[in-house]
Amino acid sequence: MKIGVMSDTHGHLTEMRRAARRMVESFGVDVVVHLGDDSTDADEISTIADEVISVPGVFEERYRNKDIPNRIIKNFDGIPFLLTHTPTRDPRDSPLDLDPTELAQSGEVKVVLHGHTHRYGVEEKNGAIYINPGHLNVGDKRSPILTFAIIEPVRGRLNVKFVDLDGGIIEDKFFLVE
Repeated sequence: MKIGVMSDTHGHLTEMRRAARRMVESFGVDVVVHLGDDSTDADEISTIADEVISVPGVFEERYRNKDIPNRIIKNFDGIPFLLTHTPTRDPRDSPLDLDPTELAQSGEVKVVLHGHTHRYGVEEKNGAIYINPGHLNVGDKRSPILTFAIIEPVRGRLNVKFVDLDGGIIEDKFFLVE
């Protein structure tokens, strides 16, 4: 199974569609995950990818809608992932929102997929692997490179690739998932 991950599209639909096509056509992803700001943008790629999962970002009206989960736990190849916009609790969270740090520390999740900072990267902390795919927000000054991630969980290993919009692999890392 391969997972394509994007975040922080902020209405830049052309770039988002281009990234989704690249994920499916060049990397053969089975599911595309959109991590918010703006999660409704993901509706535009439902014809590109077989499965699309999205969570709202903190700057969206949907984030305050109690009927839409801000964080989702999803198993991919037997590994529990947390899909969230922020890597930690946020002042805009409802008291019922899951706490990413607690879930990682307890071992309930092994991977935390998040956006929010617009900077791609991966790190191990709190007993989990935290992955930020970067952003697809043209003109953003925090990180000039438009990026997404390709994640392949295989038998307790996790291959994480960060890819630019042209399909160039910026970084390719492997992790063991216990």
